[in-house]
Amino acid sequence: MSLGRTLYVFAGSMGILSAASAAMVGVRVLRPREGRRICQETIGGWAGEAILGWVGVSMEVHGEPEWPAGPCFYMSNHSSSLDLPILMALRLPDARTFIKERFRWYGPLGLVTMLTGTLFTAPQDDHDRRVRRFEQAEAILRASGCSVFGSPEGTRVPGPEIGPFNRGVFHLVTRLGMPIVPIMIVIPEETDPGRSVAVASSGVVHVHVGAPIDTTGWREEDIDENKEAVRDRFVAWNEELR
Repeated sequence: MSLGRTLYVFAGSMGILSAASAAMVGVRVLRPREGRRICQETIGGWAGEAILGWVGVSMEVHGEPEWPAGPCFYMSNHSSSLDLPILMALRLPDARTFIKERFRWYGPLGLVTMLTGTLFTAPQDDHDRRVRRFEQAEAILRASGCSVFGSPEGTRVPGPEIGPFNRGVFHLVTRLGMPIVPIMIVIPEETDPGRSVAVASSGVVHVHVGAPIDTTGWREEDIDENKEAVRDRFVAWNEELR
């Protein structure tokens, strides 16, 4: 990947996020009650689409999803830096997002995450603070009735494989009784930037939405079993699609 291409992608993406964050500030001031959702779905959706367009990527959504009427947990694989603009462009209804806390300091991206009500997670090796963050997230989701998006892989796993799943999101799903809406993001190898910020070539990413997974009756003592069962579904689905 050339330095020029990387700088082009970075500069354009930061410009789009800067414009989006400025618009979001205005909306949060003028429309305090519904401002978070407008920022997430409308302005954030535009920003995600604009970033994908800037890097030469289009998105096709398969499954003709009818998003659940009530709160749910949108769960996807996480293989690439493209996943964030893809997520934004999906405009998931009234959904917050789990993201690593360090991103809040990433200039306009950090401002966008805060204005859209992102839920920040602590590092895996800081267990106590990580647990507190999930407890805070649970309280926010109960009070707001929002849906939430997260990847149980917890970090980018470049390549076509599905990585190990973390337990944290499954604790949350079990306690809240949320259905899981599985999402599989498939990015062509020649387009996938992996951990980089720039794609090598333009292309089409495919987003597949599966049938909701009912979590009614899930118990905390079965978290590991349920976690692995859901991962097995993702692995089989991934193999089928690829």
